[in-house]
Amino acid sequence: MKKNVIWVALSMITASAMAQETYESAQLATQDLNGTARYIGMGGAMEALGADISTMHTNPAGIGLFRRAWIGVSGGATIQNDDKNKTDMLGKSDNRKANADLNQAGFVYASRFGANSYFNIGFNYQKSRNFNQIASAVGSLNDASANKLTYITMGTLSPNSEKWIAREDTRFSYISNLGYYTYSHVNENFSGINDSEEFEDGYSAADRYNAYTDRSGYISDFAFNFSGNFNDRVYLGATLGLKDVHYRSNSLYAESLVDPYDAPRGNYYYSDDRKITGTGFDLKFGIIVRPSEYSPFRIGAYIHTPTWYELTCNSSMTIGARYTYDNGTASYDGAPTTTRITYDYKINTPWKFGLSFGHTFGKIAALGATYEYSDYSTIKNRIKTGSEGYWYTDGWYDYYDRRDTYANDIQMNENTKNSLKGVHLVKIGGEIKPSQVIAIRAGYNFQSAIYDESGKKDAFIDSYYSDGAYLSTYGYTNWNATHRITFGMGFTLSKDWTFDISYQYITQNGEYHPFQNVGDTEMFTYNADGTYASSYWDSLYAQSKTIKNKRHQINCSLSYRF
Repeated sequence: MKKNVIWVALSMITASAMAQETYESAQLATQDLNGTARYIGMGGAMEALGADISTMHTNPAGIGLFRRAWIGVSGGATIQNDDKNKTDMLGKSDNRKANADLNQAGFVYASRFGANSYFNIGFNYQKSRNFNQIASAVGSLNDASANKLTYITMGTLSPNSEKWIAREDTRFSYISNLGYYTYSHVNENFSGINDSEEFEDGYSAADRYNAYTDRSGYISDFAFNFSGNFNDRVYLGATLGLKDVHYRSNSLYAESLVDPYDAPRGNYYYSDDRKITGTGFDLKFGIIVRPSEYSPFRIGAYIHTPTWYELTCNSSMTIGARYTYDNGTASYDGAPTTTRITYDYKINTPWKFGLSFGHTFGKIAALGATYEYSDYSTIKNRIKTGSEGYWYTDGWYDYYDRRDTYANDIQMNENTKNSLKGVHLVKIGGEIKPSQVIAIRAGYNFQSAIYDESGKKDAFIDSYYSDGAYLSTYGYTNWNATHRITFGMGFTLSKDWTFDISYQYITQNGEYHPFQNVGDTEMFTYNADGTYASSYWDSLYAQSKTIKNKRHQINCSLSYRF
């Protein structure tokens, strides 16, 4: 008995095991403009001006400008706009999202030595990344489909390759040639199908897709700072940063399937729910110099090491399909299949380099500007390969212990190199004080695109370490540049107390792709003995969709100097 079987519920499970891939790694490596309301209100351009606790996370030397002890806390709310892409097939109709934030809490202790020199220490908690975002897209497929992509990626492999062998426990294995498969496991999805029953291969084209992703979570950045002020001319600082990652992503995707005559034949869908947790650390070093003794003009420079993350992913993917066969005499409506997996991995983020300028005009006004560069194509992904035992000696005793082993994910790192690029960050901001008790601030923050326009989640990646199962989903978004416009006000409540408020508007567009486009690809068929039989060419192209990410943030800070 042979039937033209759609690959949807049969093989999409092979593309769901890993989140450790370029686009998920980029989510963890990027940062938001966050901190005190004063820092945000000036667009973050305070790396040379200093004297704000948020500079502890950018230019550590900025803490050296504190002359008195300081303690403060900041909180607010972030609201996302509706981007108007209604995902009707998935039952989603609203893309608005709001959440309250504790953005910052910390202190600085300033101790004086000499006439104009200080040694300061400080600690600050700051939310460096807010993952809360809803993104959706609806587009046409023009006879392409995600299950055809799976078909093409599988069809280019020899039946004797390690990839086939490793996948025997994912419901199917290779038998005689590209056109015939048998199920090595039977569950509720394929009730009534015998283990030995053979099926003619095939895929179904689709005419439309709906995609919806809901992300939530944050990265907490705990910073420990040591800084010094030498004769009010040179300021040095160093910060140890400890990161705590809480990331959650739920993606839904559905396709309207069509038969060879473009008549509706059903749909297939999947949901991908993953939670990433872990920790990381980095080091930051900075300097601020006042070149002239008679001018308040300052120049700052700083460098950040990579953040070394150790992460754990818990993922769950559910796949289902409802369709009729080409002749319309039979249908398939199986129960969804869910696969769960937990694994450990590591990410090293890029180095960062910054240069900044600042100038004050008495106690009336201040101006700041910062340029920062970081090459995101250098993100390194590392796969856990197992563990090994080793002996060590301590005095009179020998000990045996085990440790996890990791290795560079060579193919994924190459995909990262091709899909991400160097990023330029420019910040400018200013403050004016029309009176001794009121300050007015404004700033602009521009970050160039992290993603290359030709970047993609490469479904053809195969790896010794994970059998090619990297993709959290086939879909991905190449986000363009980010623009941030900020305003703020500060109020001196008394000699020691101040209250600040800021508003930040963030806008960013991106191109969503339901899956990568594939040009002419040679497909191979094989004889039962594994010898080459014939070949043909295949390809697929999907329509990308422009989506928007617009957010509003209100932040308030209360601080006390003593």
